[in-house]
Amino acid sequence: MKVVVSCSGKFHAFALTEQLQNANQLQKLFTAYSSIKTPWLVKLAKRVDKETIDKTKIKTNIIIAIGLKLYNNPHFWNNLFDRWVAFNLQFRKADVFIGWSGMCLHSLRVAQKKGMLTIVERGSSHIEYQNEILKTEYQKFGKSFAIDSKVISKELKEYAEADFISIPSGFVKNSFIEKGINENKLFLNNYGSNFKAIENSNTTTQQVEISILYLGALTIQKGLIYLFDALALLDKSKIKFKATFIGTIDAELSELVESRKQPNWHFLGQIPQYELPNHISQMDVAVQPSLQEGLSMVIPQILCCGVPVIATTNTGGADVIEENKTGFIIPIRNSGAIFEKIKALVDNKEQLQQLKQNAANTSDLTWSNYGNRYIQFLQAQLKK
Repeated sequence: MKVVVSCSGKFHAFALTEQLQNANQLQKLFTAYSSIKTPWLVKLAKRVDKETIDKTKIKTNIIIAIGLKLYNNPHFWNNLFDRWVAFNLQFRKADVFIGWSGMCLHSLRVAQKKGMLTIVERGSSHIEYQNEILKTEYQKFGKSFAIDSKVISKELKEYAEADFISIPSGFVKNSFIEKGINENKLFLNNYGSNFKAIENSNTTTQQVEISILYLGALTIQKGLIYLFDALALLDKSKIKFKATFIGTIDAELSELVESRKQPNWHFLGQIPQYELPNHISQMDVAVQPSLQEGLSMVIPQILCCGVPVIATTNTGGADVIEENKTGFIIPIRNSGAIFEKIKALVDNKEQLQQLKQNAANTSDLTWSNYGNRYIQFLQAQLKK
């Protein structure tokens, strides 16, 4: 079996590609930028890809990479990327084509003409569901939100025309079924992580009762307002805590952050991916209050670092968090539920330590397992 992977960004495409190569199943990765292929751009891109991928099997398009970086029109550049991949596929013979949603309609059509099995990789909920829930949320902030109708139209065609849609969680699966997609077309495969807990890290100190982590971009979509409100409730209850936020503060949320932040809230900005375990392992509990994600990739990372996670139903976390064992699943838009779970852990330090130990013992959330499941699925489909 020979597989072609196509994705203009990084997402989890490089993790998948690495696993395909490990199993000798990779034919080519099409991407806009890879530090493996073009190391001379590392200083400008500030991204290092540590996955083990043969650079001869990577084909990049630097012009599109620059366009995506400098110009705020991802649909235009992703469409150009799609056309570029489609052109290259005309001269290629493979068994499977995997393309990221929003950037693979033309290439998957060429792949199908050449007899390949086609998979659309969708990392978020169904695009119409995503558009609806975020439109409602942005209105609460007096802001407008709408995914470009051209993007929606293209993704809907990709969903319809691909042989299968690969998704990361039951939450995403339900959003697709709700929008009329046949369940038999969906391949559910939870993401993994290569992170490990760093031993002897500083955890709760005498100065605070609990250290709380939020990891990810700080945007409206991520539900940060509900975490902020929960932290305000902790303050009122006289609980001594430290809150650490790792990630870039988006302009849409910067005003709110400035008006709400407290001295015990620490904003570290974006930290290189491979340095994250050092920071995560110092925390007691993490909160992921998102309104919609496919499967927040930071959740497996956090769990593997020995930190339990409080996550909403719409993060996909229910697929990887064991309730009351490695964390908790709560409703979206519910500051009270976040507060109650954190306070319960403060009141029961034994339970907190047990949850941390359980999370550290998480052993199946690996990219290797993710890749094995993917390969087994593809091989089974090709035999039909």
